[in-house]
Amino acid sequence: MTRARSLFSISFFAAAALLGTAPPVHAALYSGSWDPNYGSIFPNLGWSASAVFDVPNSCLALGTGNNIPISGSCAGFSVVSGEVDLYNIANPGAILGSYALDPSVIVTGINLAGGQLTGIDTGFFSYFVPTLGVAGSGNYSFSLLLYGGNLAQLAYANPIATSPGCAFLPVRGARCGLSDSPAIGHFTALPVPEPETYALMLAGLAAIGFAARRPRRS
Repeated sequence: MTRARSLFSISFFAAAALLGTAPPVHAALYSGSWDPNYGSIFPNLGWSASAVFDVPNSCLALGTGNNIPISGSCAGFSVVSGEVDLYNIANPGAILGSYALDPSVIVTGINLAGGQLTGIDTGFFSYFVPTLGVAGSGNYSFSLLLYGGNLAQLAYANPIATSPGCAFLPVRGARCGLSDSPAIGHFTALPVPEPETYALMLAGLAAIGFAARRPRRS
């Protein structure tokens, strides 16, 4: 009985901890996605980028505006995650490599329309180095840039250490630039768990603990 009671206690307090550490429901999550071909320097390369953004409701309440600074009502805005997938345009359904991006990128402004996120401008995300033949066989680094509200481009650099700045400021002996055509992004609101969801998790874990307390029949 002591062990069963311990299981119940562990389940209950684990559930309570989960509920206590659940993120407050104060913001909306949005995903952004971009999917173009790279262009002339890597003619067989296709790339698709995606990112998730956490937007405070107080920010969305501003309604409509372009290049809104991440301060005041929008001070809680953050990039939750980002990723770039690379593929051969001859077989776009087969991802050759996926590269997680550091979300601690500088956000210079966002766009809102009708209380919805429609664009974001950032500095360069930290670079990554693919070893894929269609992407330069490890001789180039790539950096994602979001700008113009809903546009994105992927900068390339060789030598690797010159990324991403030499896409705009020439570096002697370096070969740098941007993907040929800006990719147009699409932003979609994602569901955010409601408090009731966490309450159900608590009830479910408590039920498991209660079942563990019941004496077993021989």
